[in-house]
Amino acid sequence: MFKRICFFILASIFSHSLFSQNIQGLVVDARTKEPLPFVNIYVENTRMGTTTNIDGEFTLSNVREGHKLCIKYLGYLSDTLLVQPEMDQPLTIGLEPVTFDLEEVVILPGENPANRIIDKVIRNRPLNNPESLRSFAFRSYNKMYFTFEGNDQIKPDSITSAFIHENTAKQHLLFIETVNQKKFLHPDRYAEEIVASKVSGFKDPIFSLIASQVQSFSFYNDFFEILDKRYLNPISKNSTQRYFFLLQDTLFNHDGDSIFVISYRPKKGKHFEGLKGFLHINTNGYAIQSVVAQPLEKDQGMKIEITQNYERVNGEHWFPRELITKIIFEDASSSSGVKGYDMVALGTSYIKDIQINPEISPKDFGAVEVKVSPEAPRQPEAFWNAERVKPLEEIEKETYRTMDSLSKALNLEQKISGFETLINGNLPVKCFDLPLKRLVDYNEHEGLRLGLGVMTNNKLSPYFSVGGYFGYGFKDKRWKYGGDLLLNLHRKTESTLHLSYFYDVKEKGGYEFLEKSDFTSTEIYRKYMIETMDLEEKLEVSFSLLSLKFLRMKLFLNQSFITTHDNLVNEGLSTTVTSEYGFSEVGVRIRYAYKEKYMQTLKAKYSLGTDYPILYANLIRGTHWFKGEFDYTRYEAKVTQTLKFRTLGKSSLALVGGLTTGDVPLTKLYNGHGSYQPFSLEAANSFGTMRMNEFFVDRFISLFVKHDFGNRWIKTETFAPRWVLVHNLGFGSFSGNRNQYAVPVKTFEKGYFEGGILINNILTQSFLGYGIGIFYRYGPYAFEKTADNFAYKLSLTFGL
Repeated sequence: MFKRICFFILASIFSHSLFSQNIQGLVVDARTKEPLPFVNIYVENTRMGTTTNIDGEFTLSNVREGHKLCIKYLGYLSDTLLVQPEMDQPLTIGLEPVTFDLEEVVILPGENPANRIIDKVIRNRPLNNPESLRSFAFRSYNKMYFTFEGNDQIKPDSITSAFIHENTAKQHLLFIETVNQKKFLHPDRYAEEIVASKVSGFKDPIFSLIASQVQSFSFYNDFFEILDKRYLNPISKNSTQRYFFLLQDTLFNHDGDSIFVISYRPKKGKHFEGLKGFLHINTNGYAIQSVVAQPLEKDQGMKIEITQNYERVNGEHWFPRELITKIIFEDASSSSGVKGYDMVALGTSYIKDIQINPEISPKDFGAVEVKVSPEAPRQPEAFWNAERVKPLEEIEKETYRTMDSLSKALNLEQKISGFETLINGNLPVKCFDLPLKRLVDYNEHEGLRLGLGVMTNNKLSPYFSVGGYFGYGFKDKRWKYGGDLLLNLHRKTESTLHLSYFYDVKEKGGYEFLEKSDFTSTEIYRKYMIETMDLEEKLEVSFSLLSLKFLRMKLFLNQSFITTHDNLVNEGLSTTVTSEYGFSEVGVRIRYAYKEKYMQTLKAKYSLGTDYPILYANLIRGTHWFKGEFDYTRYEAKVTQTLKFRTLGKSSLALVGGLTTGDVPLTKLYNGHGSYQPFSLEAANSFGTMRMNEFFVDRFISLFVKHDFGNRWIKTETFAPRWVLVHNLGFGSFSGNRNQYAVPVKTFEKGYFEGGILINNILTQSFLGYGIGIFYRYGPYAFEKTADNFAYKLSLTFGL
């Protein structure tokens, strides 16, 4: 009997090996031929099954002839396949897409079973979130390509269509590869280095930063970020109250775990920045095994879809292994006169060499979160062959061959080398930079201003820069000019010595802090409305450095002569009073941004922002040194903060204050910071109904509050305005002798108040959004005539 049992077991094993087989294949969209990730494939009436990986590939073991394979994927028609003996070659299975829109249904009886599963996922977030670990480290291979695809909604020209189709079938427009080394230390310290970079046609590794900065690393936080846009996560706390979930299927893997396929989208009547897609939830820890997500609505002609795949590493912790981001810029070719084609960017990351809770020192982390290694663009082909998950496809090889040849023939490398400099507001011309702000400008005092500026750049020397500028205002009919010498003393601390001279105009009663202009903020529009300026001749020497990791400091000493022109009305006659004053100042300006992170390229460093308040402060002492005529002290401070709420949008706050002690001319007081014109651009952090130079004070405090609700109420396919409420208030007084000035000094110590509403993005064009707004002035300084208290605004925003 024992022999017979043994023989039977051996025969069973042998016969199983003869008649079972492993099936490998690829599942694609039948129309676009794009691979489909996380397609469910299982043997009918069994627990044998698998899912395709992020590239649409699958392997199913121990499948026997006569078995029926079931292929199911959300948004596609299901298919079945009978296993045949000749299926020893890799299969390609095409699924037909169907229009899929998750509708809410009534779940009876009792609670929605999908909600019970999601609640368990939410409770287990602290256990499954990679950022809950003490530390981790990994290496990733990333690639991204850009290409054109036909837009089904627009019929392209046949000749153009044939040309673009023929070329994009052979090669991509741009192809990028990187190898990144990343490490993390709880709770929020990241350090990432691009150790290898390869870009078709270019050697500048700045393009390689694109692939590593598109999407969030993990899908476990309350908000998921895509291109700096924040969406409420469907597995955030209490998400079942805002999202509708539907259990679509239950699968089983070879470990005996159940895998729930759950689709999701925001509930009807719920207004927030939400996502739609589906999740694979593994019962082993009730963790995310895979996720597909996209924003519920398009964002200014841009569609985004992300895909993530997780695996349990060494039986310890679920961790992302593969990431895909697809971005579609609709009808992007129209700007060049060709309609009917979308620009598509597709990025894929493969994560390997994962280490869970390795020993990592806090000293390994600094303010620079992402940097490019100097050796990144010089890695040999043998290095890339070892790092690539699979060999390059022919279309990728052809992109390298064609773009490298084209770049050399058209000298594209030299033309694009100044791209990074252009981001910083300069036009590079060999070893010189031409500041764009010096070429053309405008304000109400000068009118149209034309000029030219030039500064040497790193191509001449990395140790110093020298240059100058000149300009002419067609309204004030006056020439302005100046020059600069910068010495770069220490790169790590960004220590620079700056000697400058200029003969130019400055706002009367204005203030400034150690901050760069942000073209994505509407605050920059106020400069176009400045009506009254004084002529200033200034010589200054300053020393700047970065210390204490987050503190930027500028020490300065200057001497200036300011010529003012004040209009004085006396007995019905208007006269101009001209005065000239001498000033000598010594002081310090600081900027403190706690936990601010940076991205470091081979040429420059860029801020990635911070979630904490940013503090600006000035301490300026006026002395009788040199030819200074006044003894005074100026204390100025500004705090900015952006508060992000789960479902109510975000609030931007700015608290600004200033105090000047000592008798000073009108030019050194504070003008209230108004930005009124009957119809003008809305300028953040200013009083939209306050007339320019309506007030002059020697001490003030102002609070500017703006709350953006986002696209919450009225939404259509092409119309999704953003609703914004604004409220500003300020107090300002004067303690000196008012009779010493040629013009009356008006204060607002009783409180200046205004409220407003903006409707942004009524119209959108590419990244630009156009809207309208209205502001109303109320309180002690309101005008008797109601109409005078209104200000009408045009809003112009950048949706980057």
